[in-house]
Amino acid sequence: SMGEEFGWAGIICIFIAFLIYLHRSILIGRQTGTPFLFYLCAGIGICTFVQFLLIAGGSVGALPLSGVSLPFMSYGGSSLIANMLAAGFLLSASIIQGSPVQMKYIARQQDRNIMPALIAAIVGVTMLGVNIGQYLFNPSHWVVQPALVADRSGARMFSYNPRIAVLMNRIGAGNLLDRKGRVLATGNPQGFLAQQDSLISAGLDPASLQSLSHKRLDRYYPFYESMFFWVGDMNTGAFMGSTNGYFAEYEHMAELRGFPAPETKFDVKASRFRENRFLPRVETEMTVARRDFQALAPLLLAGINSEDVEKFKQRNRDVHMTVDAAMQTQLQQSLQTLDTLKNSRISIVIMEDNTGDVLASASYPAPPVNDREMMSLTNAEQNSLPYFITTEDLGFTHATQPGSTAKLITAAAAFNKLGLAAAKKTIAVRPGDLIRTRGEEPDEAGNISIQRGIVRSNNPFFIRLANEERLEEEMGDIYLKAGLFLRGVGGYYYDTDFTPTARQERWKDIWRETEFASIRSYNRNDIRKTRGRGISGMAWGQGELISTPASMARVASAIANGGTLMHNRYIWKISDSTLPMQEGIALLKEPQAAAFLTQYMKEQSANKAARLGLVVAGKTGTPERIVKGERINDGWYVFFAPKAQGPGHVVVAIRIEKTRGSSVAVRLAGSHVVPVLKRFGYVKSFGEKLN
Repeated sequence: SMGEEFGWAGIICIFIAFLIYLHRSILIGRQTGTPFLFYLCAGIGICTFVQFLLIAGGSVGALPLSGVSLPFMSYGGSSLIANMLAAGFLLSASIIQGSPVQMKYIARQQDRNIMPALIAAIVGVTMLGVNIGQYLFNPSHWVVQPALVADRSGARMFSYNPRIAVLMNRIGAGNLLDRKGRVLATGNPQGFLAQQDSLISAGLDPASLQSLSHKRLDRYYPFYESMFFWVGDMNTGAFMGSTNGYFAEYEHMAELRGFPAPETKFDVKASRFRENRFLPRVETEMTVARRDFQALAPLLLAGINSEDVEKFKQRNRDVHMTVDAAMQTQLQQSLQTLDTLKNSRISIVIMEDNTGDVLASASYPAPPVNDREMMSLTNAEQNSLPYFITTEDLGFTHATQPGSTAKLITAAAAFNKLGLAAAKKTIAVRPGDLIRTRGEEPDEAGNISIQRGIVRSNNPFFIRLANEERLEEEMGDIYLKAGLFLRGVGGYYYDTDFTPTARQERWKDIWRETEFASIRSYNRNDIRKTRGRGISGMAWGQGELISTPASMARVASAIANGGTLMHNRYIWKISDSTLPMQEGIALLKEPQAAAFLTQYMKEQSANKAARLGLVVAGKTGTPERIVKGERINDGWYVFFAPKAQGPGHVVVAIRIEKTRGSSVAVRLAGSHVVPVLKRFGYVKSFGEKLN
């Protein structure tokens, strides 16, 4: 701050003043002629100068920050008093003059040390002056430069100029809106009161809206309960920096204030990371994100109370999300009325295939957003409860075994490796191979094709296909693109860079050493022995393979989109600029392979049209896993149908934890999801023509 006020010349004058203070304190001690006073006076000067060097060096990044106040300049309470007392002692000592004998003795003992010490001090001040020049002559760069630091646990993070936060608070945030323009977050209650009729028709309570408008808050959230994980809460800062939700108020903090802040991610090593105080410190690798606040540099240099800031605040700072708040709210409200699934936990994700736009992520039970203690429970504490609670966006951040929906990935991997010939590939399934012999879709023996395997959800067929055709590498590629986790690594929650990285290759090396190595124990004459292990488990969605509903929705969206997986989009408009869609990536090498899989999924869901009230292409799944020491089944259903208007499809992924199986997920889709999609005009049946 002194550099900004005084400039480079002013800072150099301060440096010279401390150098003179050191020089004079040594000379005052020398002229006293007594060793005691010499050491005392020189010590005062040296201690003050070293303190100055530590602070100045820490300010420019040459030395670690010490937190000590700058002598005579920073208000430090007792530190300032001590410095003034020391300076007063020097003034008192300056009147003492040693005798010629004493001066001769001091000169003989100390003169040879004084000059090197002063030269070292001059060199230090010169280096600081040169170093600080690059900050003062290029302030727009350094005023927004972050520092990579470690927190108490040893986790690495970027620390920013605190004035950036002050300036952002001064600017204030614009409105956060959904895809239809409904207010999700605003700083002015009139912003949502003007939309009161629209918000009430979306499912909000008029009395609650009126009550909210009379509160004195920095930010107002009309859809607080139903959109918490999408929006966040700037009033409390709850879960800021956490990964259990998207939290647009935090993620797009810069855009809501009218400036770009592009994010760059780095893989760094934390050499002394300790997850909690009961665990030892270890070296680990983590990803840190650095935001570029260069756009704020002129405002920071102009001052937070300047006219430039006032002009900046007049910009359009609205941000439009892709989610439909009304549909999300009505899905949430519909799920809370369930009586038959009170002991289950439900997550539903809805997205578009050709744009990647995410429309909704609903869950049951509703998150207890007004109970901070419940929302902050750890996984271990949640597992001790006799019931499920929701403390995260289940559709995007809670991964479990996907069951037979993963067969879509195994089939896609077969097409990627074998080409279109995979459609004609048949495998002999023996009676002794059968895993599921009862239920709606029992395994069957015989010569089974991919088409028959998907339609009848044949487990042993896919186990044999993945092992005998060595599809593990192709399956791993799809996991990385769609965001599935294998042996705890490889996935992502909301988005990723589709460009292959060294980190992804390290993940695949881990898989090759562990899960892929199961091929050595695979016995084609007894596939049941290893059915849940390694490649065999991956083939039908069991074992170490886990997925979020969002990840399986991405797989289905790529199939619906001709084999191309689009980046998920959560924001479609910032200020007056519509964001372009990012280029997708091929999940399937051949568009015809995607057409084959679409047809197979239509056949798999043909007998479900009456229950759904819609003709769709879909795939069911009933994984088995252990939760709280109990063996349970989940019910999955992933499907897509054409948009009611325009090209493309709407993709839905449903997961019900702890239920009978996929048939329950299909019934839920027909009773709660499809009716809402139709009500909001999002879908139609395959082959249906709407006026």
